[in-house]
Formats: sequence, structure tokens, C-alpha cells
Amino acid sequence: MSQGYRSIGRASRGPVVIEDIAIDAGVDPPIEAFLVGRERADGGAGPAVLAWHWFDTASDDSDRTQFVDEAVELAHRGVTTLLPQGRFPWSSPPTGSSADRAAIEAEVGRIHAGIALLGALPTVDSTRLALVGHDFGGMFAAVAAPDVAGLRALVLIAATPRWGDWFLPFWPIPDDRIDYLRALRPLDPIERVAALGDARVLFQFGRRDFFIAPMTGLEFKGAAPDGAELLPYDDEHAMRDPQIRADRVAFLLRALDLEAEPAVSSA
Repeated sequence: MSQGYRSIGRASRGPVVIEDIAIDAGVDPPIEAFLVGRERADGGAGPAVLAWHWFDTASDDSDRTQFVDEAVELAHRGVTTLLPQGRFPWSSPPTGSSADRAAIEAEVGRIHAGIALLGALPTVDSTRLALVGHDFGGMFAAVAAPDVAGLRALVLIAATPRWGDWFLPFWPIPDDRIDYLRALRPLDPIERVAALGDARVLFQFGRRDFFIAPMTGLEFKGAAPDGAELLPYDDEHAMRDPQIRADRVAFLLRALDLEAEPAVSSA
């Protein structure tokens, strides 16, 4: 056990270590995650990112592997990244407002447990943190973000403003539609982004997204604090255009005060 987690295995990409860990945060089962980073030559502490993956049953990266390559890229710039495995609705479906509220709150609790772990690492500056999430991962990140001390940035990728936007069309929810939307409203991402304070915000959306209307990004931006950025792309819901990742990394480096630091060689 180290810093609140158990190490299960590790792999290296040059100087960057990808550690497979289990976080024992009082939840059952423990949180599976990858912890990606490298030793700092100055022995000091740098910023950290927690990235939560998307949901797509037909995709092979609908899990904690989604942001591994991006985390390795950030590690070369001195950023430590935690990539937890989501559970709801990846492992269990939505079934109704009462159960779904509890499941959302539990998933948000897992994000906070991950942030607490990052903040306790000696290589992490707990005043320079960022949250990134795609699809459901972005929605959970938005709900969790206002309660994260030291949050510098939030990036939402192809997310929807309300849980009912996904759950009602795609799962057999027995609740009355209006009652369901009302019950989950306090936990809707659109309700939470307004409480982000001084954190910088980036919304990334695809113009050809079958699931999310292009105006969704404008709705999010209108609810967020002044200065939030909205970047649309000619892409679908998977958001795989390399420019999307490049823009996101550049945004994170600026928000985490790393824009002036040169990339570290992978040799």
C-alpha cells in the first residue's frame, strides 16, 4: 500500500511510468485506475489531471485506457494524470430517479477520492489540478468540479447538460419524464458549471455528433462562468480528430501554468 492505493503492475514508455493501481477509498470494489507520470528532475511538485473516459459499448476505449496516450504526453511536461475506471452506467444501467441519483453521487465520490489521492502525492501540487471528461465522463467531471479545491481547469468533451438527455431515450426508465428530470436536476451538469468559480473551462463539441445537438455547447457556455471557451469541430461523438487533443493539451498547459516550459525529451 502506498499513498492510499495498491500497485498491481506497471509499464514504462521511456521515462514515463503507467502504474495500474487499486484505490482503497472506502468503496467496494476499490477504484481501478492508471496513474501516469514521471519523476521530476527538480524533486518538486507539479500539476495533476484526472481524466474520466466516455461510454460506448461498441468502442474498445470506453474505459480507463481512453486517455493513456494523452496522459503520457502530459507526463513529458511534468503533469501527473489519474485515469479511473467508471462504473455507472458502464457496469450497471440507470433504472429510476432514486437509484440513479445514488449512483451518480457514488460516481462523483469516486472522482473526489481520486482527486484526494492525487493531492496527497509528493509529486503533485494540489493547487494546480484539472478535470477532463468525455461524454458521461465529462458529465461526472462537471458535477464533481465545484467541490474540488485547487481546481484550475475543467474540460468537457461532447457532454450533455442533463442526465435525462441520455437516460430517458436509451434506457427503459419507468418514471414519469418530468418527475425524473426534476429529481435529477440538482445533479445535472448544466446546473453545476455555474458554480465553478475561478476555474478555466473548455467545452469541445462535434458538429456531426449524432447524439448531441450543436447548440448544446452554446447552452453549456451560457451557463458557465465568464471566460469559458467553446471549440466546435467537424467531428462525430467519438471526437477523434487529432486537433481536438492538441487543443485540449494546449489549454491544460496554459491553465496549469506550463505554457512556457519546454517539452521533456522521451529519450
